[in-house]
Amino acid sequence: MNTTFPKGIKAALIDMDGVLYDSMPYHTRAWHQMMSEQGVNTTPEEFFLYEGMTGKATIDLIFQRELGRTASPEEARDLYARKAELFVASGKKEPMKGADRMLRALRRAGIPRVLVTGSAQNSLLDSLESDYPGAFLPGMRVTALDVEKGKPDPEPYLKGADIAGVEPGNAIVIENAPLGVRAGKSAGAFTVAVTTGPIPRMEFEKEGADMIFPSMDDFADWLEKNLPPHPAVLLDEAVERLNPATVTVVTDENVDREVLPLFSLSSTLAKANKVVIPPGEDHKNLESVTLIWKALEEAGATRKSLVVNIGGGLVTDIGGFAGATFKRGIRCINVPTTLLGAVDAATGGKTGINFNGLKNEIGAFHNPSDVIITARPLASLSHREILSGYAEMIKTGLIADAGLYKSLLDVDKLLSDTDALEEAIKRCVEIKEDVVAQDPTEKGLRKILNFGHTAGHAFESLAIERHVPLAHGEAVAHGMLVELILSHLLKGFPSEETHRYANEVLKPFYPRTGVTCDDIPLLLEFMAHDKKNAVAGKPNFTLLEAPGEPVIDCLPEIKDIEAALDIYRDIMGE
Repeated sequence: MNTTFPKGIKAALIDMDGVLYDSMPYHTRAWHQMMSEQGVNTTPEEFFLYEGMTGKATIDLIFQRELGRTASPEEARDLYARKAELFVASGKKEPMKGADRMLRALRRAGIPRVLVTGSAQNSLLDSLESDYPGAFLPGMRVTALDVEKGKPDPEPYLKGADIAGVEPGNAIVIENAPLGVRAGKSAGAFTVAVTTGPIPRMEFEKEGADMIFPSMDDFADWLEKNLPPHPAVLLDEAVERLNPATVTVVTDENVDREVLPLFSLSSTLAKANKVVIPPGEDHKNLESVTLIWKALEEAGATRKSLVVNIGGGLVTDIGGFAGATFKRGIRCINVPTTLLGAVDAATGGKTGINFNGLKNEIGAFHNPSDVIITARPLASLSHREILSGYAEMIKTGLIADAGLYKSLLDVDKLLSDTDALEEAIKRCVEIKEDVVAQDPTEKGLRKILNFGHTAGHAFESLAIERHVPLAHGEAVAHGMLVELILSHLLKGFPSEETHRYANEVLKPFYPRTGVTCDDIPLLLEFMAHDKKNAVAGKPNFTLLEAPGEPVIDCLPEIKDIEAALDIYRDIMGE
């Protein structure tokens, strides 16, 4: 049996009797009594096997077997009406235990739900909204009255997929009857059987059920464990907890176009005012912050308001800085849409803008009230953008977890394994959160997170000066090689590890910087102005004695930095 939620599922097609309501025992008794009144021989138990068929099909099946004929349309209508009367007279049917959790898990994941039932029983259909409020939107129903052929024909589930606007192969069917499983499989859907009745498991296996659960509670448990919440739902839940006076969303043009449609389900975004800034480091400036300040003012924002930053590190840095400074600080939520943002910029509380050609020269510490990390937006990223974030993951392994670093060296393997990548991301976030919790304002331990950044920011500033595209993570990837060389020169970091990083990671996967001898003085000048320097003009580095063994507050002589840059150029063949 599968252990994870199938990929590509865009809709859930859900049976009613035996799935949403514990109603099948009442149905079977009503069928048996109605048939007994006609002098037709049946057992209550056999009607469990006919679940999902239309009333007319069930009557014809029994009549053909016992009487050697089918029922006329009028006869079938009257007999089914009598069966329905007996069913209603048996009292209120209780919702199936665990069904509410199942529906909530699907709703949290943003998966549309369609009711697909072989019944036309108004007593249950009319109870759905009161028993499961909001579970099924208007028009999202297929009943016996909507099809010509009931289950086990695939028509009901094909129609359900059509109503949901998805291909059957992108739907999950949830059934409790073998004939319903047959219909779902025939339609081409991923079909789950829940054995809420007396029918043995082997009957569902014969029909080819993709998964079989012994109860709705067990299925709900599995969904809650394996079905990731939709980012729009996570955002709405986070905003609801904060109960803000106003909500202002900050994003950039690329994210607004390519990623925000993923949040179309969000009631927060539907009501919030939105600020869209131009993308790129050239716009990480005071002008963009002023744009956000003005939007907050126009929205009547107070200190109880909220800024929601949806984007990469540029957006969370700018939006966070605007939130930190407007009315001396209002709350923020960060929703990183890049791998780099997820493992670095969105957590830790650092905010800032570039100034006078220098990276993050002006900023503030302002911890977000929440950070929503989800893998869904990453699907829109280019391979280059993924690698930019991957550099920060490698940095995290180098400074804190030698085992993580070793696993990350096999870049192609990890990037091709979504589950392994997600686990590595989680480990990186755990490390950063632990470091930040111990040193929120970078007085000591937190400085280890700066590994690769002193030289990396210099490469980044040089690229901005030249108007050459170089992403932050790419700059840090090169900065790490410079600082590994310094670590070897000054702290005894193994030379073979330095070359391994250069040859297995940096050269094969990251663009060259094209640095020449003539660029070294400018790089040194950029490092001398780095915001992390405790002494003006004296570059401050975090270096390594070995993977996982960082040393903070290292102050190399200028000649050592020049030597490291020269060795860097030799290794890279610049």
